[in-house]
Order: sequence, then structure tokens, then C-alpha cells
Amino acid sequence: MNGIPVRMQRVLSDDKPKAVIQFYRAALGAKHAEQKLPDGILFAQGRGDYFVTVRVKVLGPSFTETLVSVSDVRGAENAANRPLGFPIPAETQVLSDMESTDAGKVSRQLVLMNNHSIDANVASITKALQERGYEPQSGDTQNLESGRVLMFGGANREARLVVVRKDGASNVVLTTVQMP
Repeated sequence: MNGIPVRMQRVLSDDKPKAVIQFYRAALGAKHAEQKLPDGILFAQGRGDYFVTVRVKVLGPSFTETLVSVSDVRGAENAANRPLGFPIPAETQVLSDMESTDAGKVSRQLVLMNNHSIDANVASITKALQERGYEPQSGDTQNLESGRVLMFGGANREARLVVVRKDGASNVVLTTVQMP
């Protein structure tokens, strides 16, 4: 996520929230940070080349959701200056770049912001997608009052482009999926 290798796992448990929190508190040991949240607790700890976060969310009296993430600090340092690998409009800020792989399916989500019009963003990103084998699916285009949603397809690939204009800026979310 944002160039940092991260492994995430979601665990649902029918144990009492207090027991789940005690389990993770003990598993992390004495040297960890802890933050109370309105609906649970967040733990954080550095472990060698890794940074671990555990968010325990109380869903009910005997039901919890735990989200465990492990970030590779050394991998983050190596990825710090990696090129984006996807052309974006000039003067565009990358807010998020998230990739995941699941059973051979590779997905990537870019979240961007710039001052270009909706049409300029759509034209620029559509051109870049077409150069990569994605074709617009015209029947799936949605024109919104303040934006546009476009779907793309291709051989073992699909994409969704959402461009919304608000407060003088364009917010762009591009999600691509490539199947094996």
C-alpha cells in the first residue's frame, strides 16, 4: 500500500471482546503502543524489519473483528522512489497507490487529485488504459451531476474509473484488475 509491502488479515471471532484484547496484548508483550477507539482498540509495535498493527473492533457482546497488518519497513525503504509506472495528468497528486494479489488476480487502486476538468482526466486516463489493452465499455458509463464513472474491459482485465469534481478539484479513483 502506497509502495509499502503489507500483509493484512481479517479475523472474526465469537470470543468476548475482552478476551480477544487480552490475547493480543499478551501476544505483543510489554513494548507496544495502545490507543482506545470508540468501538475497540488499536495496538502497534515495531518488530525488527516489520511494523505490526492490530485493530480489534467490538461488533457485539460476544463478537469481534480483528484486522492485523504487517508492514515491511525494509521493503518500504526500497519502494520509496519507485516509479508509478502509469502515466497520470501533469500536476496530479497521488493520494494512494494500493496493490493486492489474490489467487493470481492482481488489482491496483490509484487515488489521485488534481485541478483538471472531468473531461481532461477521463481523456488522459482512458488513453493510458487503451495503450495497456483496456477498452471502454460504453453501456456501463454513468454520467453523474458532478462526475463520471467508466468501465473498461479487455483480455483477462477490467478497470473502473471514477472522476468526481468538488470544490474546484478533481478526485480520481482508478481500479484495475488483471486475471491469470
